[in-house]
Amino acid sequence: MISLLKRAKEKYLVVRTHGLKSHLIDPEDIRSWVFIEDERSLFEKLSPTTYGSFFEGPEDLLDVAKIEEACIRVNSIRARRIISISRGTRIEGLVTTFMSKYDIENLRRIIFSLLYGRRGEELRLLPARLGVIDIEKLAKAQSFEDLLEMIDDRKLRNLLSSWLSGDRDVTEIDLALDRYYLDRLLGHLKEVKAGKQSPIYQIVYSYAEGVFLRMLLKAKYLKINKEVISKVFSKLPFRRLLLISDKTEDLPKFLDKLVNLAPYRSLSVEIRDAIREVGEPWVIEHVIGKKTYMDSLRISFKGSMTIAYILMYLIASEWESQSIKTVLLGRMSGVNPEVLYSLLAPPSQ
Repeated sequence: MISLLKRAKEKYLVVRTHGLKSHLIDPEDIRSWVFIEDERSLFEKLSPTTYGSFFEGPEDLLDVAKIEEACIRVNSIRARRIISISRGTRIEGLVTTFMSKYDIENLRRIIFSLLYGRRGEELRLLPARLGVIDIEKLAKAQSFEDLLEMIDDRKLRNLLSSWLSGDRDVTEIDLALDRYYLDRLLGHLKEVKAGKQSPIYQIVYSYAEGVFLRMLLKAKYLKINKEVISKVFSKLPFRRLLLISDKTEDLPKFLDKLVNLAPYRSLSVEIRDAIREVGEPWVIEHVIGKKTYMDSLRISFKGSMTIAYILMYLIASEWESQSIKTVLLGRMSGVNPEVLYSLLAPPSQ
């Protein structure tokens, strides 16, 4: 009986999520904003949206930190809404795990502040708290010894302890925290108890693959030692990507290899073209975000009345934010509006 009630609640939540998704900004509207010539007019477009309350004036649209903060706040609010109405269901844990990346990013900032001796006002934390990690408590740590004592999660504590006992390579802990998030995400699939052909399994796996590919592209762009990458990401299920990483030293060579894998061919071409036309590393996140969104949309069509749709909504929300960032960052970088318009086009166009 309890199981039936939980299933009924999940169905209700999926229906509610269909309604929530209808309130997202039309992607074509965002795409049209690239042709707006001044910040005031663009501010007037954003003001009535969920993002509007986080921008005080047109000048904020030229502040990268405020843009990022607004996007994180919007996605955090939407995720919390889902969590609040899904207590006691599989959805609560799934969404919390999905959003734990913000807690992990805040932990990364705390670690870096201790490593480089920057504390107090210089510790700028993301405005999102999911409770996976007690960030408020950890932010009070004055040393790595304090931090280790404060961390409750055994795997996370062991990860940090192992790094501290080594040469404290900053790139290694940076990547290791990314790996920790991937392990949480993929590990949650076992808790959901869904078959590999189910929409929820496919959408989580696809999202994790996108996250991992973005990590690799970032690492190759920064020319991080491939041995460090291999050490941190060993035994992940994305073996073909790891194999290419092991054979390449930088981003151009990685893309040259990636284009030979059918599932990534068009993606690698789009990334290469975007970097050539824009010349900024943020386009990597944009292109990966687009692919992740389109994949989640495709998968959710097979399970529009399953919990997969709820995760697709959160991914769609992130893509909405990414699209807005692309418009604003592109304007700041002086990118041709036609190029931005093309970047925001669905893959089929």
